[in-house]
Amino acid sequence: MNKPHIKNIKKDFSIPWFEQIEKEVLFPWEDEPQIYYSIKPSDYVTAIAQTRDGKIIVLKQFRPAIEDYTYELPSGHMEKGETPEEAIIRELEEETSCKAEKVDFLGEVIPDTGRLENSLWAFYINDLEINELLSPDENEGIEVCLLSHAEFIEMINNGMFKHALDLSVVALAIFKNKLNI
Repeated sequence: MNKPHIKNIKKDFSIPWFEQIEKEVLFPWEDEPQIYYSIKPSDYVTAIAQTRDGKIIVLKQFRPAIEDYTYELPSGHMEKGETPEEAIIRELEEETSCKAEKVDFLGEVIPDTGRLENSLWAFYINDLEINELLSPDENEGIEVCLLSHAEFIEMINNGMFKHALDLSVVALAIFKNKLNI
């Protein structure tokens, strides 16, 4: 079977957080090209981060999109010119005040193959030293939680930790023998 052909690509709309892309696609089984839209945000970075004493760092923060608090792994968007490694080190320090010396790459996942044109770069970071955690008032409302392995697994099992992309990072860490369940 022949592969579909992208006849034309144009930026349809743009704001600082993403671009909307219009693609004209000719499928082998169609006579006329079809129009498809996708969203192109910057790539994401996420890490399972553990302290020297084995605590897993989880962030609690309010997310206006879902109108509720969520529990998430340290994460963020890559800035222009950054490598994924540089981005996760920066995000970890911004959100937790912890400075990572070394990060282990777990893998790249595609957040949504049907609508998004970006990747999530997943990392594992261990042996972090906690000097002083920022309070939510100092940290854009983000509460840094230090969880035992059992508490983290319980949060997942109880549906309290339900960020889909973060769960994919947890799965990668398990498959790569960085995290045991």
